[in-house]
Amino acid sequence: MKSKTPAQVKKQIEKIARDFNLKYDPEWFNFIWISIRHEILTEYIGGCWDYIYKKYGKTTKDRAKNINKFVNSNDFKKCLKRYGGQVLDLKGIKEDIKIIRLIENIKLRKELLDFYDKILSRLKDKNLKKTASITKPRNEKEKKWQIEYCLREEWLHNLMEHNRLHYQDKKKKYWVYDEGIATYFVYYLDKKLKQLEKDRDKEKLSEEKKYYIYAIKFRELLKNAKTSKEKGLVLKRVYMELK
Repeated sequence: MKSKTPAQVKKQIEKIARDFNLKYDPEWFNFIWISIRHEILTEYIGGCWDYIYKKYGKTTKDRAKNINKFVNSNDFKKCLKRYGGQVLDLKGIKEDIKIIRLIENIKLRKELLDFYDKILSRLKDKNLKKTASITKPRNEKEKKWQIEYCLREEWLHNLMEHNRLHYQDKKKKYWVYDEGIATYFVYYLDKKLKQLEKDRDKEKLSEEKKYYIYAIKFRELLKNAKTSKEKGLVLKRVYMELK
């Protein structure tokens, strides 16, 4: 079976927007390839919850202080074997740049500032506020996964952000709702919602297990919503009720 193209993945995002009464504009969905090194460092600086990053600081300022220790660690070497993606947006980039300026290592600080300059230039040239970034694949199998799964998930996050339903905008701790709804959408598209519990129980990492736990919460909240309007109202109600 041939790998899906970004255009085909975009059609899936459009289906979610249609089925859940969300605003949709195809121009919102762009992506760039970045190196795994920059993926890891931007996640690290950006305050990603990852258990490895948390070892070097719970706050972004602490992480900037400890970045040399991280880059020279075996943990960093392990992270370089990963692949994945994220959504980069103007607000987040500006916040990250403030943290990057606290890095004492001049070479590393310049590297990251130059990287963000390139991202900002791209956003400005295309008149965008956000873009998905995914790591450059090392082989065809990895490329297939990056397009069909990683890009799709990042674009699902992007869809929710453009609809002002980014739950962690309320409080950072609500990131679990953002990951939960993205996971729910993935299983909805793949017609595997009944498999959520099984995959939850197979997941060993406690933080990633929460993706499934909150996807199941959304499945239960949405089970009686029949129309796209009703489904959209559920998503908005969840957002409004978070304190």
